[in-house]
Amino acid sequence: LKSTVWGRILLPLCGLVQQTDGVDAFLLSVFAARGLLILVAMEFTNNLSTMNKDKLKRQYFKKGARALKKLISIDQDCYCCPLCKKMFLPKALEVGILTLEHAPPKEVGGRPLALTCKECNSIAGYSIDAAVVNRERLLDAVKGITGQKRNYKGRATLSMGGEEINVKLEVDEGSISLKPPQKINNPKKLAAYKNYMMHLYEAGKWNGEKFKITPLARYHQKYSKVGDLKTAFIICFAFFGYTFVLNKRLSPIREQIIGYKDEIIDRYWIVSDPKINQKYFICFIEKPISAIAVKIDKSTILLPWLEGPKNLYKHMKENYKDEESFTFEGKFFNWPETLEMKLDFFEGT
Repeated sequence: LKSTVWGRILLPLCGLVQQTDGVDAFLLSVFAARGLLILVAMEFTNNLSTMNKDKLKRQYFKKGARALKKLISIDQDCYCCPLCKKMFLPKALEVGILTLEHAPPKEVGGRPLALTCKECNSIAGYSIDAAVVNRERLLDAVKGITGQKRNYKGRATLSMGGEEINVKLEVDEGSISLKPPQKINNPKKLAAYKNYMMHLYEAGKWNGEKFKITPLARYHQKYSKVGDLKTAFIICFAFFGYTFVLNKRLSPIREQIIGYKDEIIDRYWIVSDPKINQKYFICFIEKPISAIAVKIDKSTILLPWLEGPKNLYKHMKENYKDEESFTFEGKFFNWPETLEMKLDFFEGT
C-alpha cells in the first residue's frame, strides 16, 4: 500500500508510534485477557523424524516398564500413563495409543519427556495446552505492539474514528505496519475507514489521532494455569518417575489436570519472583515446608512431596493469604532433558 494515499497516511502513523513507543502521541490501548501473561519460551529442538520418534517411544516404554517392575509385581512389560494410570502393553506403540508428551507444549518449544495415552494427550491438546499456547501468542502480540518484540506477525482489530476493521499486524525490526486485507473485512466498514483517513489527511489532522489496537489472540486464564500444572507434573514424572507421581498425594493433581473445567485444587500456581534470573528449575523445598516447586519462567507450580503436609494446598490456604509472598529454600535442579526417573532407578531400590 506504499503507493497509495492511504498507505502514505498509515505509514507515518506507524512510524510515530515506533518513535514514541505508542504512549505520548497516541492513546494505544491493548485489551488483553485478564491474568498474568507468561512467556514460556524454551530453547529446545523439536525436529524429530518419524524414525527417531518411534525409537524414542520404544526407549521410553522400556524404561517405564522396567521402572514399574521395580515398584509392583508384574510379569509383562507394561507402561502406565502418568495422567490416567491406565496400563498399556507394547502393542500400544504399534497402534499409536501411546504418544510423546511434550513439556511444556511443543508449540512453545517443549521437549518430549514422557509417553501419555492418546486420550489424555488429545484432551489436553485442545484445552489446557491450547490455552498455554494462546497465552504466549497474546504476549507476543502485546510485545510486538509495545515495541518489546522486534519481529512479529499476527492479526488484530483497529478502532479509529468510530470504525473498527480487521488488520494484519506486522513488526519488522521494530517498524510496525497495519494492513487491512479486503478478504477479512466488511467492504462498507473498509470504505468508511478509508474515507475517514482521507479526511484526516486532507485536513492535516492525522497527527495525534487516537486509535486502539486489540490483538485477536485470546486464552482461557484458568485453563492455562492447569496447563502449567500439567507441565510441572510431566517434568516431575520425567525427573523423579513413578515413585513420585503414583503416590496418593499426587492424585488431586491428576484429577485437576483431567478435570480441567472443575476447581479441584487451589494455590498451586504462584507468580515467580522477578529477581530470580533462572527461568526454569525444579526445587526440592526444605523450608518452610517439604514440597516441590517447578519454575516455568514467570510462574511457579507447587506440588506435594512424599513427606510434608498431607494436604499441601489446604496448608497453603490456611497459612498464606492470597497476595502474600511465599519464600522457600531448598535444593535446585535443572529440568530433565529426557525420561530420567531418578527415584525409580535410585541405587538400592
